[in-house]
Amino acid sequence: MYRIILLLFLELSMTSCDLTVPLNVDISIPCLPDNTPQLSDSEFTWRFRPVHTQGLNSEVEIKWKGNILHITNVNGSNEGVYTCVHEGWKQEDRVRLRRTFTIRVDEPIPVQEWKVMKIVAGDDVMLPCKTKSSSSGPSETPPVVWKRGMVPLDPKDMDEEHQQKDNMEHRVFWDTSPKEQDWGIKILQVTNEDAGMYHCTVKNSTEMLVVELVVKDAPLPRCSGHTDHWEPCIDPDSRSWRSILQESLLHFSTSVYSQLKGSKPRTNLIFSPISIASILSNLLLGARAETRTQLENALKLPNEFSCVHSEMKRLKQVTKNSLSMASTIYYSPEETLGEAFINQSLEFYDAVPQMLTNDSNQNVKLINKWVAEKTNEKITHLVDEVDPSSLFVLLNAVYFNSKWKMVFDSMSKQAEFTKFSGEEKNVSSLYSSKYKLAMSYNKKLKAQVGRLPLTDKNSLYILLPPTSTEESFSLMEKNMNHTNLSEMVFEMSKMTLQTAEVTLPKIKLAVTTPLEKLLRNLGLSDLFHDPNLCALSTGDSAISDARHRAFLALTEKGVEGAAATSISLSRSFPVFTALQPFVLIVWSYEVGAPLFMGRIVDPFETNQRM
Repeated sequence: MYRIILLLFLELSMTSCDLTVPLNVDISIPCLPDNTPQLSDSEFTWRFRPVHTQGLNSEVEIKWKGNILHITNVNGSNEGVYTCVHEGWKQEDRVRLRRTFTIRVDEPIPVQEWKVMKIVAGDDVMLPCKTKSSSSGPSETPPVVWKRGMVPLDPKDMDEEHQQKDNMEHRVFWDTSPKEQDWGIKILQVTNEDAGMYHCTVKNSTEMLVVELVVKDAPLPRCSGHTDHWEPCIDPDSRSWRSILQESLLHFSTSVYSQLKGSKPRTNLIFSPISIASILSNLLLGARAETRTQLENALKLPNEFSCVHSEMKRLKQVTKNSLSMASTIYYSPEETLGEAFINQSLEFYDAVPQMLTNDSNQNVKLINKWVAEKTNEKITHLVDEVDPSSLFVLLNAVYFNSKWKMVFDSMSKQAEFTKFSGEEKNVSSLYSSKYKLAMSYNKKLKAQVGRLPLTDKNSLYILLPPTSTEESFSLMEKNMNHTNLSEMVFEMSKMTLQTAEVTLPKIKLAVTTPLEKLLRNLGLSDLFHDPNLCALSTGDSAISDARHRAFLALTEKGVEGAAATSISLSRSFPVFTALQPFVLIVWSYEVGAPLFMGRIVDPFETNQRM
């Protein structure tokens, strides 16, 4: 009796996968996905048919066991069809599961390289062709052929006749410079039509060099279109322009104070923001393009505010009784100033640019003499030297004289001034037991504020922190932005004057401020290396030096002069005593902005230095 057992082989084909992989990577190919039915007593067989062979007979078995096939450093030889067969028992049936993969290798596109020559139209250019093939010497027939695109070129030998560019018919010549194995060509006076791809092919060889010639239009002269007069102010009598300039000047003043206060926090400071703004506005007359925008931004002016110069002229006129300010630009004999700049400088700023000499010592005397004349001999020395290479020297001088509306006592006495450290020093003081002023505590500034009226619509503002400590003083300075100062002046100008005992240290102060660092911090660094001052001068020039010197004195006569005063401690009236570090602001209601700003941290030093 025979017993027959039938084995049923069921072959289940799985889906085929197409894979494209980068060259030289490692890949892992799973034969079956995770959700495939499990077979018992199973085995895997991998076969491979390369893509470059035909027919089933070309398929070979891969010696690999397991579900996952690993291929390292894939290359073109790995391209083809991979078949995986999984055989085993599924319950009572013997079955096979099959899956195929088509692998393609993505080889990178070859990189083509060529030389690029960028030339300005009108210039000459050398197109190189350094070959690997040897030659016997310059007289040998060129072993290369030059083409522009598909059109052959016919370079000529460069001789004396061809060097006369005006009379030549050809512009393409062999490069005669002694370069080994270089069969380059020279193209004279390149035009836009010469732009394109040039091919240098070595005869009887596959060697070829490619050069791309890019021709750029010759740039316009830097000052082209930038030398005209400053545009006129439309409706010059409008009060709107006045308000714009007043706001800009106040914003500029606080910005300058913020920059200067941190350089030497424990020293006295005095400067005239209206004066610095005036000289920068004068320079603005000659600025164009980006330099104009930078100057307008630094001065806190709206861009293209054409009325700034006519308004600056008006302000100079309304303050002439108390404030004398002058500005000028000394320039090198090598420079030629623009006619428009000269005329408008005179029209708006009464400034006539003056020429330097070729003698540095003589230039020092020339500048210091001008300064002394413009400051009523209060400032007799500004510069120690003038660099012989200087093209421009920017100068400014101010002189202020305004009287108290009420006089101080003429008695000469001393008072104790408390410094940041707590040390007390004797200083000469201005004193009145019955002085009329406006007083108030300003919460935003965190300061006691006193307004002392002066003649010619001016006032002296004294800002005192609650204590004499440096921390209290620094906090007050930090709060001195243009918004808070504007509100302070508005509130104080409406207050009724009251009688009080007032003590102020006597001050006589002159400070020179180098402006380069300040101007750079205000965004004007271009003034010192590559400014567009085309309306001032069409040459390549830059500011070599910028200085500001201000003089201010508090005496018994007013804000100017020198005299001894006294002090008496009477408590019959409210007291306003500035015998600790304080900020002072000389405010012009005509201008709507400070004429002077500064701080006094040691009045003893101010008097000793004069």
